[in-house]
Amino acid sequence: MVASAEPMMPSFSFCPGHHRCPHRSGRSAPTRAATDILVHVTLKLPTLKQLSPVFTIAVFGVASWVIYDQLKAHPLGSILEDLGSIPTEHLVLSAALVLPGLMVLAAYDLVACTYLKLKLGMLKPLLTGLMSYSITNSTGHAVVVGGILRLRVYPRWGVKAAQVGEIIGFGVLTYYIGLSFTAAMAFLFEGKDLQRILADVPRVGHVLSSDWLGILVPVVLLGLIAVWGALLVFRRKPIRFRSHTFQLPSPMIGLFQLAVSCADLVIVSSVLFIMLPNHNGINWLAFVGIFSVIQFAALLSGVPGGIGVFSAIMLVVLQPPADGQTEVFAVLIAFRALYYLIPFAIGGLAFLGFVVVQNSRGIRQRVAERGEGST
Repeated sequence: MVASAEPMMPSFSFCPGHHRCPHRSGRSAPTRAATDILVHVTLKLPTLKQLSPVFTIAVFGVASWVIYDQLKAHPLGSILEDLGSIPTEHLVLSAALVLPGLMVLAAYDLVACTYLKLKLGMLKPLLTGLMSYSITNSTGHAVVVGGILRLRVYPRWGVKAAQVGEIIGFGVLTYYIGLSFTAAMAFLFEGKDLQRILADVPRVGHVLSSDWLGILVPVVLLGLIAVWGALLVFRRKPIRFRSHTFQLPSPMIGLFQLAVSCADLVIVSSVLFIMLPNHNGINWLAFVGIFSVIQFAALLSGVPGGIGVFSAIMLVVLQPPADGQTEVFAVLIAFRALYYLIPFAIGGLAFLGFVVVQNSRGIRQRVAERGEGST
């Protein structure tokens, strides 16, 4: 992401389901209106990312070097040969999971719109979420790019710009709830298997496989989720932090959050698990946990779509034998094409079609209005 100065934004004050008009704070106004936490975080995330262009480039460089170091002994031809030798049944089974995976991904917007009490039905949020996430999964920077895409769609249905910010912020929150839960479950039920795998990671394996970390990670993650659940059940008033407020969702929406985000991570990790030629002794649940942790690291890198970072960490963690490294890398390429690039193309075309249809309707409406005015 190219660093740029954050523009001045109007402040908003509202709770889910109720919107007040935006107003600019000026010299005549001694105080600014309270800003909803989700909108505030959504607006600030791009600013936080502005601090990281050098870090992002550095991480991408390190990831590229790791991939090169793992594969330098293998010619490009062997990788292409392994790409063509992926069993057809593995590709078909993985491809069969892509569509339900994308539908679950689209449900993030449905959860957020339900929380905001927006009267849009089910189809509109699902289609918007599908278009947005299928694109931002490959481009990265889901807050910025996803915000631009949704601002082109939702306002046509009467959704305010600030509510679009809440949809994005609530989607980020939902994703990290699932990420925390799946990682915690893997450490809790497959801790020994994870310790064995992480012990082989060069230089830091002794730390990652330590007993205290295996206890600390699930305790902290499940503790945070338990606190979140307790707040949803027992607290009815909005949470206030300084001048910001956050209206808690209902317990049912909280369960909806957990179900959608966990299903998302389970499906996408299963697509890769099925395609891998061997799993280095890793069972399915442990792999889901490892996938979640690697996905988190790729997101933190700031590299668009986690390109290079995800593959580099996965190669290090799986530790394939020398003669199997190109095979694993070929699977990672096929996985990115199947679950990211193909949906990206479909989502891009769908978004383009939506814009063309909406613009043509606007043109016809303006022509009709001019025709009525001239008669």
